[in-house]
Amino acid sequence: MTRNASEIYDDLKALANELEDLAATGRITMSTDSWNKDYPDTKQAVAQALAALQVAINATCWMETLPAAEPAASKPAQRG
Repeated sequence: MTRNASEIYDDLKALANELEDLAATGRITMSTDSWNKDYPDTKQAVAQALAALQVAINATCWMETLPAAEPAASKPAQRG
């Protein structure tokens, strides 16, 4: 199933809203194991994720989806 760019744009906005809601209710926590060296602070990680989503939202806002391409007709055999 191929979706339109506008549907992806709407999904990105919805994801950003969901992430903000989770953060506002304190339901996001960061892993404290030794593997998580990049994002130990929840607020910073949420802010960076939201910023990245906003970049994607801004970009997809201007996208339009072209109609699906028609299947190419088979070419006749060439004579040589």
